[in-house]
Amino acid sequence: MAVVSLIGVSKYYKVGFTVVKALENINLEIKENEFVSVLGPSGSGKTTLLNMIGCLDKPTKGKVIFKGLDVTLLNDKKLSEFRANNIGFVFQTFNLLPNLTALENVEIASSFSNKTKNVRERAIELLNLVGLRERLFHKPSQLSGGEQQRVAIARALINDPEIILADEPTGNLDSKTAEEIMDLFLKLKKMGKTIVLVTHNTSLATKSDRIIYIKDGKIINETIKSV
Repeated sequence: MAVVSLIGVSKYYKVGFTVVKALENINLEIKENEFVSVLGPSGSGKTTLLNMIGCLDKPTKGKVIFKGLDVTLLNDKKLSEFRANNIGFVFQTFNLLPNLTALENVEIASSFSNKTKNVRERAIELLNLVGLRERLFHKPSQLSGGEQQRVAIARALINDPEIILADEPTGNLDSKTAEEIMDLFLKLKKMGKTIVLVTHNTSLATKSDRIIYIKDGKIINETIKSV
């Protein structure tokens, strides 16, 4: 079953008198428990594509269908509620609040959703899952880059989302730590999560189920891992 489908999705931006076609007629389906990587050069439309999947932006043309719901028809308030309850985000810059502990950074994401039961218990469970059992009460400045990204991944999971979207999550990490973060995503996939990863790192992308190649706002190729 598809978690999300993009049907004829285009996204245009007007810059002065010029129309920039960030995405052009994208047709894409992400299935349940699939791990998809998106590769392409800078400016190819990777992040815009992720924004469409993540309901952070609406297409100029086309539809985004999320488990049968056309999310392009939702108003901003409903769309914000939908994101909070169904989509987990992981970014290149960890976006942790510096004055909060790791535990509090994970807990705070639950305040935007309707899944508010046993939040502390779940946050501790998730930080244990990502290997930070001994770092619950450390603030971001007391954590390494890899540890901060693990906190960010736990935060993305707190509302038990349908899909996790990761935009260059290893971009600020050394190669060894990047491999460890990728192994964590693979662990989440084995637990049943659906993941879409935007990356420049081809060697990491080859570990996913499917690689989508994008250039000039268009999907130009895709490869599927043989079983």
